[in-house]
Amino acid sequence: MNHEKYDIKFPQGTSVLHRLTKEGNKKVLFLVHGYFEDGKIFYSNSGKGFAPFIVKEGYDVFICDLLGKGESKPLIARDFDHSQYEIITRDIPTYINKIREITGQTDISLGGHSWGGVVILAYMARFRDQNIKSIITFGSKRRIARKNLRKIIAINFGWTWYGNYLVKKYGYLPAAKMKMGNTDEPTKYYQQADIWVREKQWVDPEDGFNYHEKFNFTLPPLLFITGKGDKILGHPKDVKLLANEINATQLQYQVIGKRNGNKQNYDHINLLTHKDAPSDHFKIVLDFLEKFN
Repeated sequence: MNHEKYDIKFPQGTSVLHRLTKEGNKKVLFLVHGYFEDGKIFYSNSGKGFAPFIVKEGYDVFICDLLGKGESKPLIARDFDHSQYEIITRDIPTYINKIREITGQTDISLGGHSWGGVVILAYMARFRDQNIKSIITFGSKRRIARKNLRKIIAINFGWTWYGNYLVKKYGYLPAAKMKMGNTDEPTKYYQQADIWVREKQWVDPEDGFNYHEKFNFTLPPLLFITGKGDKILGHPKDVKLLANEINATQLQYQVIGKRNGNKQNYDHINLLTHKDAPSDHFKIVLDFLEKFN
């Protein structure tokens, strides 16, 4: 497997676009990571993870490190100015255009983990890219609507109240330092995502774009997959809520857990990283992709 890297220049710095592939691979898949993560949620240097699995099956896989994350430079620090609006309206289109330039392929598939799935769906609502062949999301929810003690502690207190306190104090969300996740987050990105997590209406806080109203076109086939053991960040009911928001006609929704014949009740992270995943539900994702490639 070859691992190539491309520098993508933005006003805030340089984002790294990773390409994992092998000779002869033609089917193109672009993957976007979620919150408190970088591209390594999809791969490891030892060749494990979803991306290496799918490369072996003939896919040319691209993975971004969003600005300030992973191998992108500079890393997030005080007053690092990068918004969710920019990710949706500028960064994702730039990555996709670069991938099409590199590969010479117009038709590609998209995938996202957690919030990465939300921003690629938002991209679709704005740009209606007719050359996207299919979309897969892992544990992606837009709104956390569950009402229980775990949600109150983790989201109402930990994410919203404590998160807002931290960005005011530090000028960014120091998630790694506070052991909230693996990577830090810019203030604007955090604040704009926080609105979507809490609000029923799916409206962009920067320009008022109403996503609910704009999902009035034919989307490519979608696979929504999440783990039975995901109790908050990709709770099956919240994932289903997002699936219902986008008005898709070809949509497959699947909860991965022992009750459904799977090997584990996967959680938000090990849905992609567990050693059993390649021999378990990664095959479901592969079968879905193969239908449209």
